[in-house]
Amino acid sequence: MNTNLPNLYDAFGLDRSESSEALGISLSARDLRLEQMGISQEDPRRTQTVQAFAVLADPAKRATYDAQIDAGTPLTWAQIQHLGNFGTLSNSAPPQQPQPQPSQQWNSGQTYAFGDPTMDYQPQQNYDPMQHQVNSSMYGQQPFASAPAHMYNSNQVFNRPPSSTRLWMAVLDMFFASVAGSIVAGIFSFGSETLFGIIMFLFTIVYIVGSETVFGSTPAKKIMGYETRDVDTQSKLSAGASVKRNWWKLIGFTGIGFVVSLVMAAIYGSSINENNQMRGSHDRLANAEVVKKNS
Repeated sequence: MNTNLPNLYDAFGLDRSESSEALGISLSARDLRLEQMGISQEDPRRTQTVQAFAVLADPAKRATYDAQIDAGTPLTWAQIQHLGNFGTLSNSAPPQQPQPQPSQQWNSGQTYAFGDPTMDYQPQQNYDPMQHQVNSSMYGQQPFASAPAHMYNSNQVFNRPPSSTRLWMAVLDMFFASVAGSIVAGIFSFGSETLFGIIMFLFTIVYIVGSETVFGSTPAKKIMGYETRDVDTQSKLSAGASVKRNWWKLIGFTGIGFVVSLVMAAIYGSSINENNQMRGSHDRLANAEVVKKNS
């Protein structure tokens, strides 16, 4: 049995307890650092980073990979590449293509498959393929041509607004909803406070859920150039997902609901930070994100 097979978590210094999204961002950042160092896409350090991304950033493919690791049957690099490309396991490795041996050896590190990319390299004639984690067969495979289309943009997180911006957009939306809702409710409630409250509640649902599902954004977010979308499909939210994400806003006009709404606003608002990739707990509940709309 060949024990010199890669474990992607160990090889790239990743925490297996993190989400697929977090792992994808880490691998994207690594690839960006290598690119900024002038390392070409064909370099094994980058092709293997891309292969790891294709598997670990996709929850379904990652589940397949994790099952193999847990079963004590790690995959070869050829099988990892096949899994990343097609989402299925390959029982046998594809025919190997002859590749020129690298002419230089980068210093090995404990947390990187190809050594810490920030370290200088030392020219060396006799190349010794990665010790322990990465098998020399990685150089026997045809390089992975390019990053998958869904690979995270390294600036993706920075296209998400900070909590302060999110707060102002939420306040502006509540102002718009209150003014417009009061006008509508005033016309159709016929002086009944109960009917007025019901109409305000229904109008808030239409304003928030309707805007996100039909237009992809509430008016305040649209004015400020942001949209709300599904993280995976990047499409508009479904009505169910929008309700999940905004339940605490929708009860804001229902008596005690106003107090609950204020409390949840503080809780959810504080969860929008860099550690959470600028996604609040309510965003994650609906698998959503608020992001700068492409012009």
